[in-house]
Amino acid sequence: MQACPFCQTTMRDTYSRGLVRDECGACGAAWFEEEMLARVVGGPTLAAVFEAAKGKPGRCKGCEASLQYVPGCPSCGRQAPTCPTCGNAPLPEVELRDVAVDVCTKCRGVALDAEELARLQKAAEPKPEPRPAAADFEHEYDPRKSLSLLPKVRIGDEPACVTCGRRMDVRYGFVWEERLYCGSCAPEGSAPYTDELTKARPSEAYGRRARHLNNSAAESAVVWFLSKIFK
Repeated sequence: MQACPFCQTTMRDTYSRGLVRDECGACGAAWFEEEMLARVVGGPTLAAVFEAAKGKPGRCKGCEASLQYVPGCPSCGRQAPTCPTCGNAPLPEVELRDVAVDVCTKCRGVALDAEELARLQKAAEPKPEPRPAAADFEHEYDPRKSLSLLPKVRIGDEPACVTCGRRMDVRYGFVWEERLYCGSCAPEGSAPYTDELTKARPSEAYGRRARHLNNSAAESAVVWFLSKIFK
């Protein structure tokens, strides 16, 4: 059984959140061995803390006075933060994840009062991934929204190919940049005319459907052309 680094009350062994530590029932302080605390903050981070503590002064828990080479506070008389294992005092104070902690560089232990313990536990918790705002989805693909925004083809009163002028049934036409073309004049990459897909450049999401429609429309165009020849 060890004494609390701050109030010298006998501490008890506790097991919480997968960690073994000595905890003071009087002031709520805790003492962590290096191996245990490294599981929370990481070994390299904790090693840097011990290195930074070398030669640093301690701090009185009563009046916040800086303490150097004295076992007690000369201002208020309170005992300096003391290592519960080796009795070294004052324990140097350093920051661990923006939380002030008292450490023993000899025993490789860390003391935290109740407030410091709560702050460190909060700082060590993994941060939840932020949920994307609704605005982040404005440019995501939505088939229903995309279809409603597709431009209409300008076909006039009598549908005709804009290149050769041949009048035609729009069902056998092709679309490019909102203009209607016959099967012979349709530019490469044009899409077959439908009531839904009339945009010049079909999206990748409709690539397979567009190719299928392209083949079907081409076959229909051939049938229509032959029927005119052999009429």
